[in-house]
Amino acid sequence: MNVKEHFSKRPSGGRLYLRPKSVEKCKTCGAPTGRNYISCKECYYALENIWLRDWNLLMNKKNIIRGSNEEKLLAKILFKEIDSNPWTIVDTAMTIIRCNTCGSEIGGGPDECQECSTAFGNLWAYDVEAMYQCQMTGNEHALRVGRWILRYPLRQKNSIVESWKFSIPILLTGKTPTNKQGQFFKKIIDGNKFDLSNKAYNSFEEAYADILNQI
Repeated sequence: MNVKEHFSKRPSGGRLYLRPKSVEKCKTCGAPTGRNYISCKECYYALENIWLRDWNLLMNKKNIIRGSNEEKLLAKILFKEIDSNPWTIVDTAMTIIRCNTCGSEIGGGPDECQECSTAFGNLWAYDVEAMYQCQMTGNEHALRVGRWILRYPLRQKNSIVESWKFSIPILLTGKTPTNKQGQFFKKIIDGNKFDLSNKAYNSFEEAYADILNQI
């Protein structure tokens, strides 16, 4: 049996929303769009609409009203079948479901909540299999990880949150850093060697070259 046939084909997601071609400054907060996902409404939807476009299409197909009990019931069903649904659908469903242990969005509670930790840990086999099957790109995986970190920042070290805040605006344009670039930016942020908080770059290559010239 071919290795690729070991798992059923994972459905793709996040491809209905039209992505920006370049990084632009947010009209509301002034930072590169997407960077202030939690605190700025415009930045929030610049990222979240990738998920919501898939979710709203599903709600329309099933003739379900947003915020209804039917939506909550469907979210629980989809959550139980996480490998059979697009990553955008699963993630959105998890924002609707509340953890029975801590009351947070399931998967987003404190580290000590075992129920949330288990829910979060169960997500990533999909990504491995979907990328192997060419059903998910490295950029889509990065966006998924970044959204989880920015949505639940208390679960992470501040340096990790800052690293993803820096990356999200560029990731939104479809670009992905190399491993070398990713490690470089993390090291810069960990060491507080360069202020990336409001820098606007159109590519990771541009950011990498600019930082190297200034440190």
